[in-house]
Amino acid sequence: MIHASSSSAVVPSLKPLTLRDCKLERNNSGNILSGSVDGIELYFKTGAQQELVYSAEPFIAAMLMPAMLRGCDIAIPKEFAVSAKFVAGIDTLQSIFLLWYPQLKRINIEARTGDTPLRSQQPGCALFFSGGLDASYGLLKNERIVTHLVYVRGIDMQLGDDALYGQCLAANQQIADKFNKSLVPIETNVRFFIRQLGGGDLGWSKSQGCGLGSVALALGFPNILISSSNTYENLHPCGSHLLTDPLCSNDLVTIIHDGCEARRHEKLLLVSKNEFLLQRVRVCWQDKGLNCGKCDKCLHFRMALTLCDLHISNFAPLTDYSELSGAHVNTPGEYVEWEDNLVLARNMGNKLAYKAIYKLLQRYNFKQIVKLSDRVFFKGKLSAAKTRLLS
Repeated sequence: MIHASSSSAVVPSLKPLTLRDCKLERNNSGNILSGSVDGIELYFKTGAQQELVYSAEPFIAAMLMPAMLRGCDIAIPKEFAVSAKFVAGIDTLQSIFLLWYPQLKRINIEARTGDTPLRSQQPGCALFFSGGLDASYGLLKNERIVTHLVYVRGIDMQLGDDALYGQCLAANQQIADKFNKSLVPIETNVRFFIRQLGGGDLGWSKSQGCGLGSVALALGFPNILISSSNTYENLHPCGSHLLTDPLCSNDLVTIIHDGCEARRHEKLLLVSKNEFLLQRVRVCWQDKGLNCGKCDKCLHFRMALTLCDLHISNFAPLTDYSELSGAHVNTPGEYVEWEDNLVLARNMGNKLAYKAIYKLLQRYNFKQIVKLSDRVFFKGKLSAAKTRLLS
């Protein structure tokens, strides 16, 4: 059995979250690995050519943060064995999450431990590939070793948006063909499963690493890369992180967090050397075509393109810097992204862009000063009053 370590252990008194009805179905149209927790189904679906691993570990990875948030143990049917490497990784993962997110609680995982049966592996190294800048950089950097590009439906768009999915799938297939890689489409509701099981209080920004880890474990590639959005100098707590992503690995799958050595504008400059790839970059998280051009991700990328004097067919240059007034900088990650553009504007000698981005970042800094002053001098009363007024 897996047990929480004695240090800072909290023994939940609530009913465990139990994995039920776990099954792997194979037919001519595809393969589906599925199971349910509290009546909420989690599934992974691939085409007939791509096998899935019949294991409880993809489900444990997806259940971990909701269980820690609820303070519930995880119970796994005795038919499954969980590997020692996975056990150790999950224990360390909990220790890190407890320091990052104090609202979480340490839990136990009730499961049989031992050697897990390994299926025959197809050789290769996979890369999670949405078509974004980080993944495009990862493809160029690791072109010699990457053999498969994994495109996940259900992560960066709604599952029901068939038209947009078809567009993105076609673009990623073109990239895979151009680079002589095998594209592996996989559909999963893991993002929505985590949110629903967590009662709506767990966003993807915190659970991304566990979500992608569950997909990696279901696919079973010997090595799989997750492209980093942050650099070594800015490794703040984040859903996908150099410290935590590899901890979802098991005896079959090694998960690698890759790309911390390059800032975003450095990634862009490398990708810009490959015009074919540059023209197919998709950074948007809105379900409004390949790139909406207006969301925070698009605004940031358009600014970088403009500063580097680069042109992409589905991005208009950002020449009216007043558009930045609509950008949101509310988290350390968003601050770091815009700060990278600030450095780029300075390096390119664009004083107008520098001034506009600096103003944007100063708004964030002012908010942090107000929050700190509220905590130090008013014991959080200003924030509490604002919450009452808005409720």
